[in-house]
Amino acid sequence: MTHIQAHQFLTKVFNSLFDPAETAEQTGRYFASDYQQHADGKVLDHALFVEHARTLKATLQSATVNFEKVIASGQSLASVHIVNAIKHNGQSVKVKVVALYEVENGLIRRVDELSHLLEGDASDRDLGTRHN
Repeated sequence: MTHIQAHQFLTKVFNSLFDPAETAEQTGRYFASDYQQHADGKVLDHALFVEHARTLKATLQSATVNFEKVIASGQSLASVHIVNAIKHNGQSVKVKVVALYEVENGLIRRVDELSHLLEGDASDRDLGTRHN
C-alpha cells in the first residue's frame, strides 16, 4: 500500500466511524473478524470494537480527523492524527492519537494505539476504547 492509498483508506475508515448515518456494524466491515485493538492498556476484539463504535456514535455529535503523518510500508501503516469532536452535550474534545495498523486482505487486523487528551473533560480520556 502506498502512502496515498494508506491515507485514503484510513480516511474512509474514520469517515465511517464518525458518520452518524453509518451504523457501528457498517464501520466494522473495515476490520477483520479476528481484529484486536491494543489501546491505552486495553484490548478490544472485533465485537468490542463494534460496541466501541456504537458508543462513540451515541456520544459524539460530530468529529473530524486531521492526519499529521501517515506512513505505509507494505501492509503496515502508521498514523499520527488529531481528532476534534463535539459531544451531544456540546462539550468539545481534542485527542492526539499515535497508531500502528496491520492490514490483511484489505481489512485492519490489528491496531496498537496510544491516545492523549489535548482538550476536554478528564472523564473523556477513555474515548479511544470506551464501550458499553
